[in-house]
Amino acid sequence: MFETMRRPAIALASILTLASCAVFAPPYDPTLDSKITTAYEGVAKLAAEAEMGLYVDKATYPGKIETYANIQAALAVAAVRAATQPYAAKPAQKAIDAEVSLIKGCSAQVQGLAQLHQLQGIVPNTGATTAMMVSCDQAAKAVTAMK
Repeated sequence: MFETMRRPAIALASILTLASCAVFAPPYDPTLDSKITTAYEGVAKLAAEAEMGLYVDKATYPGKIETYANIQAALAVAAVRAATQPYAAKPAQKAIDAEVSLIKGCSAQVQGLAQLHQLQGIVPNTGATTAMMVSCDQAAKAVTAMK
């Protein structure tokens, strides 16, 4: 008797668990995931190049403007997509707000590195890229956690 009641109970528990996800988390958005991945890959490449000494001279900045712009464009799209996600309840809205905040934080760090690059160049092994990498990693993890 317990065996026959167990399957429906497990099925009901699974359905309730999945339904509660809509309350506490926004739905997965493949475009948002794609854009944050594109931005994060661009950030990682930029940081690796900087740490290898390719941008010590500020004269290298004009050659990387397109890279910074592409990263910022992907982050802007990601932020808009995240901010406009539908949600079922207040906890999901809080998750969306946190996600947007992390994406904007990553964008601010990219902008800060771009300004440093433009004004002084980026000296390797000084930690100049660390804050950007950490911030963008957190944003990427927040988005991919919705899968």
